[in-house]
Amino acid sequence: MNLNATIRSGPRTFTANDTSTAQNTTIVQDRRTSTGQTVLIVGFSAVLIFAVLVYCIFDQWAIVILEIGSALLLLFWTWPQISSGRLQLTSNRLYAPVVLFGLITVAQVVFRLSAYVHVTRVELWKYAAYGSLFLLANQCERAAAQRLLTILALFGFILALFALVQDLTPNGKIYWFWPAVSGRIFGPYANHSHYAGLMEMLAPIALTMALTDRARRHQEMLWVVAGILMGGTIFVCGSRGGMIAFAVEMAFLGGLLIARRSPRTALSLCAICLVIGAFVFWIDDGRILKRLDSLRDPLTNVAVASRLTIARDSLRMVRDRPIAGWGLGLFPIIYPQYRSFSTDRLVNQTHNDYLQALVETGILGFACVLWFIGNLYHSGIRNLRAHSSIAATPVLGPLVGCTGILVHSLSDFNLHIPGNAALFFVLCGIVSNGKTLAARSNEIRAVFGN
Repeated sequence: MNLNATIRSGPRTFTANDTSTAQNTTIVQDRRTSTGQTVLIVGFSAVLIFAVLVYCIFDQWAIVILEIGSALLLLFWTWPQISSGRLQLTSNRLYAPVVLFGLITVAQVVFRLSAYVHVTRVELWKYAAYGSLFLLANQCERAAAQRLLTILALFGFILALFALVQDLTPNGKIYWFWPAVSGRIFGPYANHSHYAGLMEMLAPIALTMALTDRARRHQEMLWVVAGILMGGTIFVCGSRGGMIAFAVEMAFLGGLLIARRSPRTALSLCAICLVIGAFVFWIDDGRILKRLDSLRDPLTNVAVASRLTIARDSLRMVRDRPIAGWGLGLFPIIYPQYRSFSTDRLVNQTHNDYLQALVETGILGFACVLWFIGNLYHSGIRNLRAHSSIAATPVLGPLVGCTGILVHSLSDFNLHIPGNAALFFVLCGIVSNGKTLAARSNEIRAVFGN
């Protein structure tokens, strides 16, 4: 099938033989895109929700299905384009650091720079799945991205409600049935901090939908309630890192609203935050206040002190392999040689995603991480500026959500939890493509005068 049309990223190119042909081509292209985008939305939703709900019960199966699902979605998107001899990608600043980080990991395997090649190879497949999801999310059209975010926000609302009910009626088992090996159960997670990390990404989506200028009254109320519940459970679960990250998110969101001269929206956000605080203190049995009180002098906390010790030990690991690191996924295997304290527990993570990237991939990989984050905010802020109303774009909620998880990653390892990591990369794909998505429909309308 020959289509006499070419659509590229940016407002530069739309060519056709004539206006009539171009209009017909546009209709055909929209229909194909609509079908493909619907499948992507369903695929994203199924993969992400499955990974979140079952990881702590069937961890290896969840990872395998995440990898297979992302591969099938990528094949579905690329095969029609490859068959037609034309593969189109929207330009993105984030591609370079993502690809370079992947090449560093491939080099660890091919040139045996990894101390244990098999483990790094396994982690590489997982990273490839995240990269595929990021690429596909970056190709979503604006309307499709909005639908996906709506589904994710509704899922977060339902999950937060379930987690709260489970916390009020605990029996020490996930879903009241599967026992957890360790940690404090909250929702489908055996570790309450990982639940907090998930809600840090989902709660801002609901809150920004509540603040949007286009939301109807009943929709606003739904998203307000969803945002309050999701935000409140971050405090109820007791994750101190989650509490700090959520506070940073709200400050960041409020700053963006004020910077874009939306003071009334910022006041609405403040009111929502006050309601979240009232909800938290109403449901608190004293546990949350103790966790908050420990933040006044965190160095006296045993958990914080042990994490600082692990960080110091990790820096010694970096000293011995500074350039390309020990190999992706190898921290728990190598760390016992550098551990400076006695324990009968397995230290499987550094509790700092940035430091762990430095240990496992060296200065080269760590530079890619910083490059990725810098480009993420460059693209996100640029895409926000492209909209006349900051609250009318799907970029805002995901950008705030990414901010929360990046802050929390300073004191935990949420990005080593497959469901959380996959969601993070999907949100990054949406954030970094907002301007192109918004411009595409306007571009076609401008050409044909519709």
